[in-house]
Amino acid sequence: MRFNFKKSLASALCLAWVSTTYAAVEFKLGHFGAESHPSHIAAMQFAKQVEARTNGEVEVEIYPNNALGSPPEVLEQVIMGVVDMSLSGQDQLAKHVPLFDTVSIPFSLTNAEHADRVLDGPFKDWATPELDKIGLVYLSSWDWGFRQLTNSVRPILSPADVKGLKIRTPPAMTYQAAMQAIGANVQTISFSELVMAMRQGVVDGQENPIGVIYSLKLYESQKYISILNYLYSSMVHVVSKDAWDRLNDEQRKIVREESDSARLLMRKLMREEELKQIEDMRAKGIVIDEPDLGPFQAMMGPAYEQIKKKVGAANFDKWIEMTKSLK
Repeated sequence: MRFNFKKSLASALCLAWVSTTYAAVEFKLGHFGAESHPSHIAAMQFAKQVEARTNGEVEVEIYPNNALGSPPEVLEQVIMGVVDMSLSGQDQLAKHVPLFDTVSIPFSLTNAEHADRVLDGPFKDWATPELDKIGLVYLSSWDWGFRQLTNSVRPILSPADVKGLKIRTPPAMTYQAAMQAIGANVQTISFSELVMAMRQGVVDGQENPIGVIYSLKLYESQKYISILNYLYSSMVHVVSKDAWDRLNDEQRKIVREESDSARLLMRKLMREEELKQIEDMRAKGIVIDEPDLGPFQAMMGPAYEQIKKKVGAANFDKWIEMTKSLK
């Protein structure tokens, strides 16, 4: 049998082309939002668009609702390169990069547009090299919303109305410091146990964005909601450096652009839905108050001191200057 060199070479090149064409880079993206939440809707758009624009060369599989573990566990896995991407809460990132706690300085962000200007601009420039040090690439900041206070006891129109109430917060220092400053008896309960704790009256109230209050139906046991906007929280889209290094320049460009597009979609959905959710809860008989925020902010001195010690005076001052300059 004679060896046909040209034919064999052509076959080898063809196999190499097929292998290169169809060997997709596969990413896992974990997040803590429910499947009905705008974060998941935006994440699904991100995955779909990345796959389409890279002609299937980059595939992203989405794992919502803590499917890959708790938020701290998922972030740890991304840092270690076990999971490729996450939408992580700023409070989780703060455990590794303390300056992320500056985003949670109470009453430093006045509204959603103000938060967008700060997080998309100077804050991202500031935080990007710090995330790089722990092996993370900062893609974009997604919305989670301003946090509001609910309870089952009475309307909260002033800090005096908070005094003595048992309020659940996440295990995040800035959140706890703010609630303690206005007189709350702060309790830490796992997010997975929050609904049952509210129903059983283990605590009097809790704080969360309107979207969370609505989607978990906390209003069924929490008749009173006060719109305090006391603290802004975000999801941060990060990718492990190991995963990032598996992409070529064009793929990286597409991933960044589609992360930005998904960020904008989530913000739009979150803010549109929040208005409808407030209206619906009022129609259900929930008492939703919008008190004067001045007295609440005036009591933040002790919280500011705690936060300043944790993040460092220079970081604290830099954030305050940043937010004031972009009002």
